Amino acid sequence: MNYSISLLFAFLVSIQCFGSQVGNNQDRPNVLFLVVEDSSPYLFPAYGNKSIKTPNLDFIAQNGVVFNNAFSNGPQCSPARSSLISGSYATTYGCDWHRNGNVVPQQYFFPQYLRKAGYFCVNAGKTDYNITKEAQKKYYKVAWDLNSGNINGDKKNVSYNDTLRGDKPFFAQFNNATTHMSRMTTVSVDYRKPTKVDPNSIELPPHVPDLPAIRSDFALHMDGVVSADNWVGLFLDDLREKDLIDNTIIFFFSDHGGCLPRGKAFPYETGFRAALMVYAPEKWQHLLPGKVGSRTDRLVQFADFGPTLLSIAGALPPEHMQGKAFMGKYGEGQREHAYCFRTNTGPHFDPSRSALDGKYQYIRNYTPYKVHALKQSFQWGMPAQTAWDSLYYAGGCNSEHQTYYQDKPMEQLFDSEEDPFGLHNLANNPEYQDVLIKMRKKVASHIRSSWDIGFLPKEVRDELKKQNIALYDWVRQNNYPIETLHLLVEKASMADASNKEFFVKMLAHEKVEFRFWAASGLANLAFNGILQDVPDELILAATDQGKCVRVTAAEALVYAGMKKKGVGILIAQAQKGNTMSMSALEELGDSIEPYLPEIERLARNSARSDIRFMARGILMNFGRLTHKELFEEEQVNSFIKNHKKRIREWAPTRP
Repeated sequence: MNYSISLLFAFLVSIQCFGSQVGNNQDRPNVLFLVVEDSSPYLFPAYGNKSIKTPNLDFIAQNGVVFNNAFSNGPQCSPARSSLISGSYATTYGCDWHRNGNVVPQQYFFPQYLRKAGYFCVNAGKTDYNITKEAQKKYYKVAWDLNSGNINGDKKNVSYNDTLRGDKPFFAQFNNATTHMSRMTTVSVDYRKPTKVDPNSIELPPHVPDLPAIRSDFALHMDGVVSADNWVGLFLDDLREKDLIDNTIIFFFSDHGGCLPRGKAFPYETGFRAALMVYAPEKWQHLLPGKVGSRTDRLVQFADFGPTLLSIAGALPPEHMQGKAFMGKYGEGQREHAYCFRTNTGPHFDPSRSALDGKYQYIRNYTPYKVHALKQSFQWGMPAQTAWDSLYYAGGCNSEHQTYYQDKPMEQLFDSEEDPFGLHNLANNPEYQDVLIKMRKKVASHIRSSWDIGFLPKEVRDELKKQNIALYDWVRQNNYPIETLHLLVEKASMADASNKEFFVKMLAHEKVEFRFWAASGLANLAFNGILQDVPDELILAATDQGKCVRVTAAEALVYAGMKKKGVGILIAQAQKGNTMSMSALEELGDSIEPYLPEIERLARNSARSDIRFMARGILMNFGRLTHKELFEEEQVNSFIKNHKKRIREWAPTRP
């Protein structure tokens, strides 16, 4: 039996099993997901914020359990929600690149199993599952009984109140974007009205410098949390009115960390840690992982949510799901580690993987020569971000706030209890070597056991997408050498001269991704000054058919001393619209100062707006442009329009 047939057979068997495990007439709870965006736990009073009041969320916390250690797997919307909908790590499906639609198999969507178990399943608002439009058309009707966007004019969003539900229990997910980063992306604070929260009265988290623009962004975000609380109140009132409150379990959570810079999109707890509160009525309180009104340190992650809902419904989660149920009939023991990932921010491919055990966070950076603060045209719309940039380039940052703009160590280890904002790296501290080695092994084991394919460059993914090939199936059907890829990626991050010949050999590999990581390994050696001579194979790689290989090899040549040749290749690629080359040029910092006239021409003349933006960002770093000149007028107007929309439409989905 070939792989495709065996997979189909297993899928059909699992579906049949669901029908036999659970009858539609059993007395089972409804489950309601209320999801807000881009909000770290420190924004909520239930987690200690004293600057605002959220009475509706307080009700959920007081009549449920607050989770201290909930993690989103990915630090951006689409990879986080991809992990949520699949009950697995988005890296397993190649859905980790934010945002890059991907082909997926039908098993990806956990609500289909709830439907088979007799549940009425609806989603209102955002989906954002990193899949192609074709996959959406094909599978949303399988995953959901009803699915809709936000309220639009006279059109209402779908609801659990629809008469189609009949007497079925429901699973309903409602999404609210009032706290989304687009609330803060106004380019300048001058375009804002005064916030209800006084920016001068708040306590900033320590991972950001104390600047007026950062305080303004944070206060505006807290205004959004208050609006989100009012939105939650609409559902509590409706459940009471419809006599559903006593049979409905409510999950309130944020889809990942918050909007302050070095939060969302970055591989620290500020990016991964999510707020999570679970309410249960008296009838179902025995399902909670703690007493009513308590807090739990239990580790949970988004990949666990699908299996947990199936377990609550009395259905055994299918074997392909990687998450662990933490409530219900098939609840499992506490997990020892949560595993998180970060693949890209905008056009910058900078993958890292993380393990967290509640006490420590470990991060493995696979391209450590890249800095985190590489500009992308969304986050840099926040005044907080550009204010931090100005402080750094003026030489005003303290040591803790400079690291955001500097190359990274291969490994980072943080004490989550003493240093939850990840400011003090313990990886080189002899006292923590046992912890470091243990966590390193956990991450290495996890990327292998989960078949992590998040190390594929975008052009490889896009080529397979053109052929309508699901990455999940591709690596399983074609005897893909994934173990060799993982080994290569790990070696590429090490800056160990003994790996040079291995990289040179891999530059001849038939697969683009292997040649890319070989070039990255050589770039890392050159960056660290331990590439004693430039291999001819690396020079040849700078003409590779793979654009990602060509760019990375050219960057390696610059680090190795062949500046004119390497920068010339990068600029030529940028002129052809290769955003990865612009990413490399920004990383090179002072090395490209002699070539700023070419960068200025790109900023003025490129046909692509993203290339023009990235060129302006480089010029800004050299003081050639101000922050207000970073965005074109059309972009600024769009930012302001969305900012006003987030404030105005504080309840874009309703019961």
